[in-house]
Amino acid sequence: MQKFKDKNYLLILIIFLALILRFYQLGKYPPSLFIDELSNGYNAYSILKTGRDEYGNLLPLIIKSFGDYNPALSVYTLIPSIAAFGLNETGVRFPSALLGTLTVILTYFIALKISHNQKIAQVSAFLLAIAPWHLQFSRYDHEANFMVFFSALAITLFLFAKKRFLFLISSAFSFGLAFNTYHAAKVWVPLFILCLIFWHQTEMKELKLKKIAILFLILSLFTLPILLNIKNSLIRGQSTGVFKEEKSLEIFFSGYLSHFSPNFLFINGDSIGRHSVEGMGELYVFELPLLFFGLIYLVHKIKEKNEKFLLTWLLLSPIPAALATPSPHALRSLTIIPTLWIISAYGLKKMMSLKNINLRYIALTGIFLIFIYNLITYLHLYYVHYPKIKALDWTYGYKQVFEFIKPIESRYQAIAISNYYGWPYIAALFYLKFDPDQYQKQSQDKSGFYKYEFFKDSWQKTKPGKALVVTPQWQGHPPTVLHQIYFPNGDMAFRVSEEK
Repeated sequence: MQKFKDKNYLLILIIFLALILRFYQLGKYPPSLFIDELSNGYNAYSILKTGRDEYGNLLPLIIKSFGDYNPALSVYTLIPSIAAFGLNETGVRFPSALLGTLTVILTYFIALKISHNQKIAQVSAFLLAIAPWHLQFSRYDHEANFMVFFSALAITLFLFAKKRFLFLISSAFSFGLAFNTYHAAKVWVPLFILCLIFWHQTEMKELKLKKIAILFLILSLFTLPILLNIKNSLIRGQSTGVFKEEKSLEIFFSGYLSHFSPNFLFINGDSIGRHSVEGMGELYVFELPLLFFGLIYLVHKIKEKNEKFLLTWLLLSPIPAALATPSPHALRSLTIIPTLWIISAYGLKKMMSLKNINLRYIALTGIFLIFIYNLITYLHLYYVHYPKIKALDWTYGYKQVFEFIKPIESRYQAIAISNYYGWPYIAALFYLKFDPDQYQKQSQDKSGFYKYEFFKDSWQKTKPGKALVVTPQWQGHPPTVLHQIYFPNGDMAFRVSEEK
């Protein structure tokens, strides 16, 4: 054990850093649970309590959520943490933070196998541990996190398989799990497997036909949940796909290239507020020269199988994102992890081998200073400014609404909530910890359940007795205001009023 620590102390420190950055105040940052997190969390809670999702489906393979149909794997993954921590922010986000940390470890082993260099592997893991792109998604629950982890696990097992067939079986199993996580995986996983076979065709030819059939059978079985629900599974792609547009190929190639634009990578990042911190790109600026030198190194080594493999992985990753709008899209292209950081590690090695000692010293000193500035800036933006300016993107305020309502709920015959900020029914189910068995027996009408009613523009009381009405600031409300809820920037989020 001591020998392992002595040999891998840097990796242990990197893992510890990754844990801190992903778990520190996880329930508070991001500032609120987004509606997708609420839906996944409540469905996991419902399955835990009753074996059925919110719609009453027994142990579903596909989860219906806001008109979309998603593989249920990530929801099932939440069940142990919700059982351990409860139906709250930590219970919902813990699996993503854990898998994000494990992805850092897998990055180390992938880089080690590709480069055969422990220092490159350590730098790759370190860069991913602090990466804004990966941190942003590791700190909240989304299916894409599971896609990245299971893909990285599958690739790690494949690279370390050699002639160990059990590793190949485990790799196929992991690819199958990745396929059943997020919509982008339906495109990326098959493409990547084909490329993997192509670049390692010599090893694959050595396998007996029986073993190839077993691997194919495993992969085929994991497509069944999607194929059995093919009509519903295609809904998302039909609504966001580029091929419904007139200039579809032009839009596709433009969207694809946008994922490599300096503006996306180093300046402004993704335009969707939940996908990046405003004022920064998806990568740190100090990584620009590292990527530049890393790509030069890989191009020079393009005849090597491992370098071809890494570049192929990089070039495939934006394809699922480019097939849909908008682009660039940090979430749909998340399988780019960990390629950019491994390439950056190659770049650092290249820079450290510069023959001009003075140039090397100036370059590395400059990169180190920019690194310190970038990291401090990112942490400041994420923990101080981001919650203030992007709280609305996270549907902030619902938790505070139900914390106020729950103790006084019994005094009112009706509680009406505006759906201006989107889908308040799932927030009510989640924050009230509403009995799933009771909810499943009702009509499951999203316009209301129990004494809760949800409205768009205005609400009219239809029952005798007192009512609570929850509205945003601009929307009409009864004259008696009981409570006001504010966004972190001081703007009003909700007003809770009483109608007698």
